[in-house]
Amino acid sequence: MKQVLVVSATMGEGHNATGRALAEAVHRLWPSAEIRWLDALDVRGPGVGPLFRQIYVTNVRRTPWLYEFFYAALWRSRWFAAACKRFTGAWCGRRLARVVGEPDLVLSTYPLGTAGLEWLRRRGLLRAPVGAWISDFAPHPFWVYGRIDRNLVMHPVAIAPAVRCVPDAPVAVSAPPVRGEFRPGDRNAARRRLGLPPDAFVALVSCGSLGFGQVSSAARELLAADPSVVPVVVCGRNERLARSLRRLADPRLRVLGWTDEMAAWTIAADVVVTNAGGATGLEALACGRPVLMHRPIAAHGRANARLMAEAGLAVVCEADGELAAAVRRMLDTPELWKSMAESAARHLESAGDLGSALRALAAV
Repeated sequence: MKQVLVVSATMGEGHNATGRALAEAVHRLWPSAEIRWLDALDVRGPGVGPLFRQIYVTNVRRTPWLYEFFYAALWRSRWFAAACKRFTGAWCGRRLARVVGEPDLVLSTYPLGTAGLEWLRRRGLLRAPVGAWISDFAPHPFWVYGRIDRNLVMHPVAIAPAVRCVPDAPVAVSAPPVRGEFRPGDRNAARRRLGLPPDAFVALVSCGSLGFGQVSSAARELLAADPSVVPVVVCGRNERLARSLRRLADPRLRVLGWTDEMAAWTIAADVVVTNAGGATGLEALACGRPVLMHRPIAAHGRANARLMAEAGLAVVCEADGELAAAVRRMLDTPELWKSMAESAARHLESAGDLGSALRALAAV
């Protein structure tokens, strides 16, 4: 029986969503495989996970300039990035050494966990093949490591920045690490099931499980763009956001809390509106849906937006009114929407499936 270790972290839901997709693909390939999970934050000691999560939330919501400064410093200074990675790797690696065991395959979805795994590999404490799935569309120096077996990026345009992070790192392109239900599907059938109007222009707004960023302004712009637009806003666990949106009392606006139907809502949509470009962007890509990046969040959100636009998979809307204008262009020029959807479909065809990436990693 194959023993597979997934190293993730509860930082929102994106990293765990990637881990669940990989676990699903493992069971398709090796039905008898035993999968074990480790949270790279929780293994560091009591209170570390909650502290890191609070730091992240505070940076994104209240001090984005500080988050942007740290992110830029990783790129500006190789010494700074290397020092941060060494410190993090030693801290996490020593803790992982106590619990990692002897798996046959290790799959990492969280960069600080990958740092610890590389620390173990350098010291001969981990022999199993290690693959890191870089679920951000744009890699950054904390994501990429030279002493693991695969750094899996999400699109060919991400190879160059990954290699720039660590020139000798083994980098390959993976299919989007999303659950199998995220795939091109019947838009009309999905709309009938979800009670959406068949002829509307449906914009799915999803900004992660915490509902980060300027979600309310996105909803307002979409409502103002055209009477045919039906915004569906997924607020995740952000109940305050859901309450404020419901106060708009617009009959076209659909407000959802936490939902297990994200695949159906994505398939039903004409376009996905988000601001980080992580798991939501990958789910849109896997369903062949174009993305509008509305006021991307600091650091990795802006980097993801730029690279997705370069790949022809997204339009970036930074200023007031740009989201509404982008939707009107899509309504007036359907070729724009079609070309973005075709770019997504071409990538899905060329990337294969998660199984091929897992087989290649296991064969190392």
